[in-house]
Amino acid sequence: MIEKLDFCRVKKIDEKGFGFLKSLYYKIDIFFHFSQIKKEEFLEKLNDMKRGEFFLYFTSKETKEGKRKVSNIWYTLEAVPTEYYEGFTTRIIEEFNEGKTNVYDLLFVFGEMKKLNLINEFILDAIFSSTKILRLPTVIIPYLNQEEIHKLKRVLKFDELKDSFKKPFWYEDLSKLP
Repeated sequence: MIEKLDFCRVKKIDEKGFGFLKSLYYKIDIFFHFSQIKKEEFLEKLNDMKRGEFFLYFTSKETKEGKRKVSNIWYTLEAVPTEYYEGFTTRIIEEFNEGKTNVYDLLFVFGEMKKLNLINEFILDAIFSSTKILRLPTVIIPYLNQEEIHKLKRVLKFDELKDSFKKPFWYEDLSKLP
């Protein structure tokens, strides 16, 4: 069985090199050690790390004690073997809807997914219709091209809002876009 691809923003590593990553799938944090980081530029970042400076993609395995430990780490989505993408994409859509992951962290992943052409029409529709984007649609704008902005406006029924007495707080920002 293939391990689930996970990701999170690295927030803290203690002075002994131990850290814990939040999981998209498991309630408990995932343990990892500084020594698992092999790429020199990331070791330097970790040494001088400011809170939340970068993301890791990872898989984990359950230990004998019932805890989870990182088994593989990647620094970009592009470096992750493609067999992990399908389930991960589904999970990202779920996170946009009802997950606990910060919308800005999700947008970081969305941007990486777009660069790799992993966002098809179905996925784009699902993300545009998600709870987090419907609540604050302007956050996704920097990640979209012109055609995608028009699609977002259709999902939001933007044209119908024109004559509405009470417009959503984000209406003005979207109305300035072509």
